[in-house]
This record gives sequence, structure tokens and C-alpha cells, in this order.
Amino acid sequence: MFKAILWDMDGTIVDTERVVWTVMQQAFRDAVQIDLPEALFESLLGQSEFDFYRHMVVKYSLTEQHVQAIRLAFDRDYIPMLADVPPLPGAIERIREFAAQAPQAIVTGSTNAQAVAVLQALDVAAHFKHVVACDLYGKGKPDPEPFLLAADKLGVDPSSCLVLEDSPAGVTAAKAAGMKVVGIHEGNKGKYDIKHADLEIASLLELDWAKLQTLG
Repeated sequence: MFKAILWDMDGTIVDTERVVWTVMQQAFRDAVQIDLPEALFESLLGQSEFDFYRHMVVKYSLTEQHVQAIRLAFDRDYIPMLADVPPLPGAIERIREFAAQAPQAIVTGSTNAQAVAVLQALDVAAHFKHVVACDLYGKGKPDPEPFLLAADKLGVDPSSCLVLEDSPAGVTAAKAAGMKVVGIHEGNKGKYDIKHADLEIASLLELDWAKLQTLG
């Protein structure tokens, strides 16, 4: 029996990938006059926002002022757009179903402000005890730190946690934390290799509490 459910957000609860790419591309153009290659952006999906910027600092020799300008431009346009980003199929139903069985937390590479905007827009904030966003940890996925922090905040052993993820980095992080992982392809359009998850499914519509117990 799992004592906690830890949810990734982007690509697992909401389909934000294309929105993030469009807004980030424009933010780089506006703030530092750089055309961000889509292949580079996609290679970094699943990492925390802070880790993404660390990579950009090295690749483009950005200063702290450059990063702040990009972040301001990104948040200015992105956070208001989150009110209209639809949930992925089955996400709302599973969040509500699982909340009745075990405490839940969001473990995301997005910022707290972004996560709160999504949860409020979907009217599911009350179903999560904690939001572990990139503002709170030093090392993002694929490092296990975010998931270990979530387990600590919920007061449960990591081995008793189940993680719902869509990215290879997220699955790797959860496994490194000693947790069971369900890998979900709906948000990543089936293009990611998440075979290292304990259970691999196409959509949250396939999942229910009884099925999860087979992984315990």
C-alpha cells in the first residue's frame, strides 16, 4: 500500500510543452536576441527551470542580468497562459481518486508560482499537501533530491511513495530515490524512452487505485 503519491506536473497533469517552447523562444529573442534551437530545448525537457538556465548560461555565456531578463520576459507571458492550459486526459479524475487514498504532492521542475497557477486553474490545489517546485531544491531531476524532499515533507519513507512521471529524467530521479514509478506517454507524445519505469502506460485513463497496488 503506497503512503504517498508524487505527481510530476508538466507533461503529466497538463500539456505545457508547446506553450513553454513558444514563450521561451520569444523570451530569448526579446531579452538577449538569441534564436533558441528547438532541438536544444527538447533535449533539456524534464529538467528543472533552474537547471535549464544553468545550461543556457554555459552555452551562451549569459550573465546573471541576462538570465533575469529572460525569466522576467518568460513569466510575464507564461503564467497568465497557464489559466487556459487544459489537463491531460484522466488527470483530474486520478488526482481526486488518489487524494482519497493517500496524501499527494507535486514535484516539478517549474517554479512555485507556475505550479500554483496550474493547480488553481484546474481547481485541484486542495488535493495536494505540498508543492515541491524548483525554488525549493538545489539539484533537479534526474537527481533524486526533489522526490526525497517531497517524501520528507509528507513524513513518509521514500520506498512507500509512488511517482507519476512522463520524462526520462523524472523516472530516473524517482528510481534513484527508491520509489516506484508509473511512466505516462500521453504528455510526451510517446517520443520519450521511459522503459525504466515500473509500469509504462499510454494515458492516465488506464490507471486506477487497484492497478497501482500491484506495484507495491
